[in-house]
Amino acid sequence: MKLARVVGKVVLSQQVEPYREHPLHITQDLNSDMESVGEPEISATWQAMDEGDLVIVEVAREACNAFDPPIPVDAVIIGRVDSVNLSEAE
Repeated sequence: MKLARVVGKVVLSQQVEPYREHPLHITQDLNSDMESVGEPEISATWQAMDEGDLVIVEVAREACNAFDPPIPVDAVIIGRVDSVNLSEAE
């Protein structure tokens, strides 16, 4: 799992059946300083998110198992983050 920010949405001109009920969003990974890192990726989810929302993203094989039945995705938003508390370990 990783922390990410929603930076956009994907609009399909033709929808493939597995994606009909699953909105697709562009997400950008965040580091511990809440700065963008890496390349943006497409993430599926159960409900539409707003641009700027902080989210938890699951990737790889576990991502497609988030849906029943599983759908062919590499990343899925599994939750919206209300707040983040970062503290230094002592």
